Amino acid sequence: MLKSLTADVFGMGVDPQHGGESLVDFEWRYRVLVIFPGEDRSEAMRQADILLAETEGLRERDLIVLEVGRDDVKVLFGPHYDLNPYAIRYDLDVADGVFALRLVGKDGLVKLRSDDVVPVSTIFELIDQTPTRKPSN
Repeated sequence: MLKSLTADVFGMGVDPQHGGESLVDFEWRYRVLVIFPGEDRSEAMRQADILLAETEGLRERDLIVLEVGRDDVKVLFGPHYDLNPYAIRYDLDVADGVFALRLVGKDGLVKLRSDDVVPVSTIFELIDQTPTRKPSN
């Protein structure tokens, strides 16, 4: 279960000064790939390029790709939402300024944690093994 949902249930806030949603709203509808750029952004740009070269595969797997910066969230692929970068960092336990990649499944659980750029084939293979994998026609 994502930490921000737990915080809501137990009455603890993430960052009351910033609105927007967390990843909880995507559960059972989308898988979410979250890119956290490092200080020099080169790994994040490389990871985004690798992913966005495979848009049909992203669409088939109900994936949303986000880049969570220090103070903002950019939707790189998928529908746009007003998202809270602080809640997402909190949920996925990622420090600011360090490159990280997280894959969150439709069930809200983290399926992949990496501090390195990951080939899209690795991500797709991991998703294709899940019971909730239902390709769109």
